[in-house]
Amino acid sequence: MRKRLLSLLITLLACIQTSFVFAQNAAEISIADSVAEGKRVLIVYTKERSNERLREITSGFSSYHSGKKTHTRISSLYLNSNGTRDRDAMLDAFNVAWRSYRMTGFDLILATDIDALDLIKSVDGSQGAGMPPVLCIKLVGAGGEPRHDVSYISTTIPIRENFDLGMKLFPRTSHILFIYDDSVYGEREAAFAKKIAEKEGSSVNIEYLSSAGLDFSKFIKKINSMPLNSFAVLSSWKTDTLGNYSLNNTSYPFLSRIENMPVLGIQNLLLGTGVIGGYTVSSWDQGYKIAEKAQWLIENPGKIIRDTIQDYKLVFDFSKLRQWNISSEKLPKGAVMLNKPPSLYDDYRTEVQLFLAFILLLLTSFMVFAVYHFRYRMLNKELMRLTRENIRRKDLLNNTLSVMKEGVISFSPDFTIIDANQAAQELSEYKRGLIGKKFQEVFNTSQSGENESIRSLISRAVEKKESLRIPENTRIDYRERETRFIAGNITPVLDSTGNVSQIVLVMRDVTDFIKQKRYLQLALESAKSFIWFYNTNTRQFVIVENYENIFGTSANRFLTHKSFLEIVHPDDRDKLALSYEKLKFQQTKSFTVEYRLSINNDGKWEWWERRGIVYSTDSATGNDARFLYGMDINIDALKKRENEFLEAKLKAEESDRLKSSFLSNMSHEIKTPLNGIVGFANLISDPSYSPEEKAEFSVIINNNSRTLMTLISDILDISRIESNSMKFEFTRFDLGSQIDEIADLNRLNLKKKIKITTLKPDEKRDICADPVRNRQVLGNLVSNAVKFTDEGEITIGYRFGESSVEIYVSDTGKGISTRNIDKIFNRFYKTDEYAKGTGLGLPICKAIVEKFGGKIWVESEEGKGSTFRYTIPYDIETRENSPEDNSEISGDNSASVTPQISPAMGDAAGNSERRGKVLVAEDLDSNFKLVDIILSKRYDTIRAVNGLEALKLKSEFRPDIILMDIKMPVMDGLTATKEIRKMSDDIPVIALTANAFESDHLEAIEAGCNEVLTKPVKSTLMLSVIEKYLNRKL
Repeated sequence: MRKRLLSLLITLLACIQTSFVFAQNAAEISIADSVAEGKRVLIVYTKERSNERLREITSGFSSYHSGKKTHTRISSLYLNSNGTRDRDAMLDAFNVAWRSYRMTGFDLILATDIDALDLIKSVDGSQGAGMPPVLCIKLVGAGGEPRHDVSYISTTIPIRENFDLGMKLFPRTSHILFIYDDSVYGEREAAFAKKIAEKEGSSVNIEYLSSAGLDFSKFIKKINSMPLNSFAVLSSWKTDTLGNYSLNNTSYPFLSRIENMPVLGIQNLLLGTGVIGGYTVSSWDQGYKIAEKAQWLIENPGKIIRDTIQDYKLVFDFSKLRQWNISSEKLPKGAVMLNKPPSLYDDYRTEVQLFLAFILLLLTSFMVFAVYHFRYRMLNKELMRLTRENIRRKDLLNNTLSVMKEGVISFSPDFTIIDANQAAQELSEYKRGLIGKKFQEVFNTSQSGENESIRSLISRAVEKKESLRIPENTRIDYRERETRFIAGNITPVLDSTGNVSQIVLVMRDVTDFIKQKRYLQLALESAKSFIWFYNTNTRQFVIVENYENIFGTSANRFLTHKSFLEIVHPDDRDKLALSYEKLKFQQTKSFTVEYRLSINNDGKWEWWERRGIVYSTDSATGNDARFLYGMDINIDALKKRENEFLEAKLKAEESDRLKSSFLSNMSHEIKTPLNGIVGFANLISDPSYSPEEKAEFSVIINNNSRTLMTLISDILDISRIESNSMKFEFTRFDLGSQIDEIADLNRLNLKKKIKITTLKPDEKRDICADPVRNRQVLGNLVSNAVKFTDEGEITIGYRFGESSVEIYVSDTGKGISTRNIDKIFNRFYKTDEYAKGTGLGLPICKAIVEKFGGKIWVESEEGKGSTFRYTIPYDIETRENSPEDNSEISGDNSASVTPQISPAMGDAAGNSERRGKVLVAEDLDSNFKLVDIILSKRYDTIRAVNGLEALKLKSEFRPDIILMDIKMPVMDGLTATKEIRKMSDDIPVIALTANAFESDHLEAIEAGCNEVLTKPVKSTLMLSVIEKYLNRKL
């Protein structure tokens, strides 16, 4: 009864299916009449027609086109249906077939393998004309160089994945058997498996078994002879969907004969035939995806693709898993399970399925007839929907174009504007609408250099049918507003026949970008900097901005960072390269490094600072930096300023140290002679000492006073040097005569065992320098030689060189040790702490010689004497004299030669008829008493204790000359002098001041003083100056 019901249902199903097919064919025929003829594809096979995997690929390929309704007609050409033809026979067969096919007009040829491609490309030259594009399926392991004009889709198989899966499922495995057949495809897959095994490495034995040269029994025996702890991976093109093996045109039961070893299958065709399962590939899926790529090539003529299909599915046979006692927990996630135990539904599957099929057929039939009767209504509704959709899309497009910042203009083939968005209208000065106008009517564009005009570019885009870029620096000029720069593209739109239906111009305003670029360029040039880009993989180093401004137009561009490092200072190359490595491996996010660079590689180094950051990382690792970029800035001026600041800081610190040392030394040096002066001055007033002893005390006081005066003179000279206020009067003088004078002057006080000699060249030549300062230098050097020489000879001499005269003082004294030579010119430094002197003489000599533009040095050997040498260059320019008397160099108002009282002074002293009258303005009693004692024998004196009283006595006393102290109470001396000059210009005013700086002297001269004398004043100098001005007045 059950069989009869089944038979009845099948008969009814067939009848309904026949009516359904008839109705469907009628509908399709009616529709096909209104559809244009589709594309054509030719599939070329070089292997047996019976191959299951090829049939699956073909089935998947056809299913795509039927499912997608591409209306593509597919033709198959089997060149070796039974597998007996060689290449020549197949080539002849293809040539014969192609002669009849070539007029058919195929749009694509699909070569199922490399061998088919070889035959296609080997066709006769005359027959090959008009050959359509070729798409080749490149199976795994296939060799050969790819052809540039052929598209390829490569397929692969999950060898490594199944090896790993088997080791996971059977961890005690010692052997793996890879089974393949003797076909070309099988051998290629075996070679691929061996390559995978060699590359990955394995701890187990992998054996490869082919049916080549074996009958089926030996083949099975060899498989079953494998060790127990083994599993097999089956990759065979000769195994069908029933698990049978085709050998010598005979099918043998295969998988069922394998007894002691689990088998993993690579092809999904083997599932359910005896394999456990595994990572499988579907030839049907591959064919479907190949069809998808082929359709893309048909729709995009002229394109070439290179693609790989690698789509594996993890599928297992439940019954085989149970057979081999494999728990589902060991299986990877996402695995598909086949042949699970049937449920209640499975027990009555056939009846249920037949009933459902019957219901489905009834519903389908009803739907087919309903579709047939209501087709027109549905088509009409679809048309209305499409119309509304088109309107919606048009509105969306218009809205999109209206908010775009880019100007979009559509042209007809005759360059008439069809449409333009708001941004395009704003870029035009034409306010009455752009539609219907020519481009040149509404846009006044111009280009720099030899670039093409936009009108010419539109014509060329139409001619070549390709998109063209608007040249850089293209601008739109306006009559009443600023010129705008634009960039963009011109793209022709092609219709279905390949002709240009319209042209679309997209342009954007890049004026701000151009300005910013120019501002950046100006900033780079002004800052003397450049921007670089570095590829960490290729080591390519590119300077992208301001290269010519820094390195010049003729310089060779750097290809790598190594070539750039050639002009970097050798000491800085490693740290510059190391900073790149740290940034590359993400050890830091940015870096800043200073280095020295010789732009012309000529050894002239400048300081630069490099700053760099990561631009992008490597897509493969996601960690390592791929591209770096940054900026190098010239900081040479900054470095120089830093050095200057550092030097200034060191000088300031040195100044503080010297100030402390100065105060300490001065405290000692001043107190030493002052102690003798004060002590013996007290003894002179003691009546218990005899006149002879008091006379001796007076000599000691006088000597200590001179010592104190010398110290003060040296201090003043050091102060003038520090404040750069020491004045020099450069003039020409006879150096030889000056040396003779100094030698004669020092011979008067020599020890008995010492003699002074002079060595002068025969040539007499005047030199240009300050003779007074030079006398001071020579006097100090000779004085030191006399001081440190107990016996022997002191030699003073000079000789003329090429650019300077060298002057020297040599002695045979005790000399200077090597460790002290570098310190000898330091202030307050003395080789013998107990020797007389302040330690300022040689520093003063060094400062004066450097002012001359020369240098001073010492050559000495301890115990054998010393030689001090200094130079004066010939090219010293003569300078203007200081407004004050330059003979005052020591602070004691004495020149090297003591001034003598003129004969007129003696006459005046003996003239009893008239004595000169001197007004002395001095607030301190001791100072006035000293001056009064010096002048009272020759002149009548009167005292004023301040400036105001001096003005009063000037009118009453009517003096011949006034001696004016500067610092006084009530009214100071400078103010009083200015008031005197308002009343009289002819009375001489001599300023007396303890201030020794030239600035104080200049201030006194500007106030009206005729001359300035610095306290303490020698009596001879004071009398000489007074006599000089009195003689002028009389």
